[in-house]
Amino acid sequence: MKSDKVTCSFVMDRNVYNAFKSIVSREGENVKGNIVRYMQSVVQYDTPNADTILAIQEVEALKNDPNKKVYSSFSEVLEELEGDE
Repeated sequence: MKSDKVTCSFVMDRNVYNAFKSIVSREGENVKGNIVRYMQSVVQYDTPNADTILAIQEVEALKNDPNKKVYSSFSEVLEELEGDE
């Protein structure tokens, strides 16, 4: 019977691993869970760039925000920016 799961094993620099573990554990995560979520994001967004993934998530959140500011033209944006000066 073929399983739909795979076991991953790799070797890496201990200092890099420890630094990564320290960073993700501060956020209440663990290394395995963080790596699995990262891999899922790469597949979902078809891009490995973390900044791009965050930008896409920000745009999706903004699109779902019922209180977002909406402009009908670029000139409206410029008018508002000029009013802030």
